[in-house]
Amino acid sequence: MSKKKIEVFRVRIKTLSGDVLNFEDLLLNSDLTSISIKSGPKHTQFVFIEEKEDVILGIVQSTKMNATPPKNNILTNQLSSLGLTEPEGLAYGNVFLYSKTSKFFLYEVTKDGLYMGQFDKHIYDIVHKYNETNEYLIQSFDIRFDLVMNIDAMKKLLGMGSKKSVHMQFFAPQEIVKKVKNNQKSLKEIAKPGEELGAELIDVTYKITSKKDKSLHTSKINQMLEWIGNNYDLMKSNIRKFAIRGYEEDESNITEVDFIKDKMIEFINYNEDKNMVDLKPTLRKQEILSAYERIKNDLDNYPI
Repeated sequence: MSKKKIEVFRVRIKTLSGDVLNFEDLLLNSDLTSISIKSGPKHTQFVFIEEKEDVILGIVQSTKMNATPPKNNILTNQLSSLGLTEPEGLAYGNVFLYSKTSKFFLYEVTKDGLYMGQFDKHIYDIVHKYNETNEYLIQSFDIRFDLVMNIDAMKKLLGMGSKKSVHMQFFAPQEIVKKVKNNQKSLKEIAKPGEELGAELIDVTYKITSKKDKSLHTSKINQMLEWIGNNYDLMKSNIRKFAIRGYEEDESNITEVDFIKDKMIEFINYNEDKNMVDLKPTLRKQEILSAYERIKNDLDNYPI
């Protein structure tokens, strides 16, 4: 039995023209979702999409065309080919669920499938390819998948008055400098000295120690958090902690919210056979639907 992590996001989609475009309009367009996108040695497309009342379920299928190692018979120590032909590759899946009313999006985390940080690019790519061959064009839009925190942490954050400290821990600053582009100079400015010093871990705290009525600049904190959220798959191996401490609304007690530790997580379980013949779409969709039901009350009462 394999235990797989499910992360939760909220979908925000906005057209450049200001016209209404819903995420379900894209997911339920079979001419669009059937398009396969090649990125390096990987081919990716949506499969097994179905609508069940308020939710849409489906799987992102990724086919890796990389060179494969041989199989080995441990009794004879005989190596042989897996037997893949030229158009064949190894298939991996990520099951997802989307609620049309609440706009929450649940996505399975796997190491060999499509990372959530690549999901929006896949959407843009299939729309671009669709518009090249269709008379009716899908209008230009911007789509975001915002990380969702667990409901207790979100309530703490919304009830937080003056923010007194930000505590950040990053592994491998030299990797961060390469990954972070100029659109997030604050993180790069933190990581650059660590790279120059040859540090393996950066541990930084920005703090206000004076009166309660002074607070850190929330806008700069929000910019960094938004960038981390949008690039979480790219940065998750480097970010260990991003915690904000501040006074509760009545200014009597200090509370802390960690945007890495406190994100909303669920789990699904299913068997992975040694010689799988499919991606177990029915079982995976049943599992993620059950996961959604377990957290639905929290999502229905989410503060924002």
